[in-house]
Amino acid sequence: MNRTTLAVLGTTTLVSMVLVAPATAAPPTGTCTKSYGAYTYDGLAFDPAAQAIFPVVDTNGNGVICFKYYPNGPHAGHAGNLVDDKAAPHE
Repeated sequence: MNRTTLAVLGTTTLVSMVLVAPATAAPPTGTCTKSYGAYTYDGLAFDPAAQAIFPVVDTNGNGVICFKYYPNGPHAGHAGNLVDDKAAPHE
């Protein structure tokens, strides 16, 4: 084999490896990441402050947000952290 043939084979192999590699995508929109639980407005009745900002956090408008308790207890009157269920890279 000549150099050109080897270069083409090498490039083809590299491209094949890249195309076959599994995707490491985040969970699909509408799910919470591992450390957060899914909650509706009514489900957050234990935290009135979370309910108050529910409409702001629910940016995709599906009526579900993700909540995780703060590990050291409430902070500044809030029981935990809220994010929309867009499966952001929060763990």
